[in-house]
This record gives sequence, C-alpha cells and structure tokens, in this order.
Amino acid sequence: MKNRTSIVPAYVVVLTFSILTACGSQQQQESKQQLPGTSLPAQSDSVTPRDKSMADTSGDEQQFRIVLQALQRAVKTNNRDTIRQYLRFPLQTAMQWTNDDVKAGTVDKPGGLVSAADFNKYYNSIFHPDVGRLLPEAGEDNLQEIDADSPEDYYKTLRRVTDKHSHLYEVYQQYPEKNTQAESFFGFVFGRVDGEYKVIAYYGKWPVKD
Repeated sequence: MKNRTSIVPAYVVVLTFSILTACGSQQQQESKQQLPGTSLPAQSDSVTPRDKSMADTSGDEQQFRIVLQALQRAVKTNNRDTIRQYLRFPLQTAMQWTNDDVKAGTVDKPGGLVSAADFNKYYNSIFHPDVGRLLPEAGEDNLQEIDADSPEDYYKTLRRVTDKHSHLYEVYQQYPEKNTQAESFFGFVFGRVDGEYKVIAYYGKWPVKD
C-alpha cells in the first residue's frame, strides 16, 4: 500500500503567500516608524536647565526663589520690618573667609554674628544703598547653588545651622564703585532652617562690624 501524500492546491499557496507578504510589509512599516534609520525614536525634552548650578528642580530651589522674590520687594521699598522676617539670627556678616584665612588663624566667626537685637544698629551697613539698588534687580546671572561638597570652610560653617541635606543658594553682585576704578561686591547666602529658607549670611568688600 502506497502512502498518500496530501497536495495543497496552488490557489491556497498563493493566498497564504499574499497574506504573509502583507503582514511582513506592515511590520516593516511599523518598525520604520519606531526606529528611523538605526536610532531609537527621539524623545522630547521639556526641561531645559538654565544653568548647571541652578538645574535643581527640588522643592528647595522653589522655596528659595519665593523667599528671594519677597526679599527683593521688601528691599526695593526699604521695608525694614519685612526684611527682618527673611533673615535668620544670629546673621553671619563677617567678610567671606578662605581656608587659608582659617589656617592663619585670622577668622573671627563669632565676631561677625549680628543678633536680632543688634539688627537695627547694623541695618545700614548690610542693606546699604548699593544693596538697595542692585539686589531687587538680581537675575539668573547672579544666582548660584553652592556645591554640597564644597571644601570651603565658609560654606561648611554656614551649613551647620541649616536643615540636613538641604541646599545652599547665593546671590552675588559685583559692581564698580562710584568715582573710582575699583570694583566692589556683596553676597547673600540662603539656607533652609527649620523648613524655611532665610538669609543666613551676608558678606561684602568691607566688614559690617568694625
């Protein structure tokens, strides 16, 4: 007895081939849509950091900016009582020291502290006319986040009064002195203390306390 061999009709072969070809074309088209050329589809990037130092999107930066804007408004109108609310006392007002200054033993950290009771006494030395003129206009070029790993003793000292793992931010202004060829500057350092951002330090070219 011979074995019987099933023979598939020719029209079935043609139909099957047509279906497979159509499926293959569709998959290839979908593949082209997902992978143009040899690269993965481009993903839209809706976040464009302004600057590496200010690229943080955590709540800290948002809180800092809100407080800064409020302080700028208060300084613009010279509203001393409102300004006081955004300062953390005792406020460090010593000239910004370096690690070399620390090694040389020339830094008087406690001597630069201004208490709440002495604020009015030193107000005009901190919020002097140049601060009143320039701080309200401070923009992105004047802002920076202090590196958490900064080796500078100045910032390490300031961090000790702030909330753990919070960020330090600084507003820095450099400007020409009137009627001279010299440059002057000032800076305000902001830190989060007990959940709120405040100015924890001010420094300038000249000491606040003689």
